[in-house]
Amino acid sequence: MKFRLEKIASLSGRMASVYTVVLASDSTSMLEEFVEIYASQYPDEVDNILMRLRAIGHKVGARRQYFKENEGRYDDMVCALYDEPEKQLRLYCIRIGSDFIIIGGGGPKQTRTWQEDTNLSFHVNAMMAVSAGLTKKLHNRDLVWISGGMDLDGNLDFNDEHE
Repeated sequence: MKFRLEKIASLSGRMASVYTVVLASDSTSMLEEFVEIYASQYPDEVDNILMRLRAIGHKVGARRQYFKENEGRYDDMVCALYDEPEKQLRLYCIRIGSDFIIIGGGGPKQTRTWQEDTNLSFHVNAMMAVSAGLTKKLHNRDLVWISGGMDLDGNLDFNDEHE
């Protein structure tokens, strides 16, 4: 999968850095696409998710209780961010500690598991690929943690899944 990571300055702050995924085939980020698609159908949930992301970056950090963990494979850090548990929208992301998250895409959860929904399955699998690419680049030191582990330094373009 070809993609790049971009830091979202407006959501990032002193408590956490918020990055998003931009697929090579798209000009907009997965977060922007999520907002575009669901803002009219689920306006309150989208607004609340965006407010939560701002609070994560600026006030409270990426607290564990905001996320449903272990949405992907064991140890890939893929989780779901949602407004409240009874709400439908899920936004899939990678949470690394309380001060770093990478936001992908998502949608309404209308099935028992994400595997039963083609849209949610696409987004969870995309985040699993992001996690694998990030892990490999960190291991190879093509990316390094800076700012006390709140930011990445290096090439944020991921051009080959075997990179």
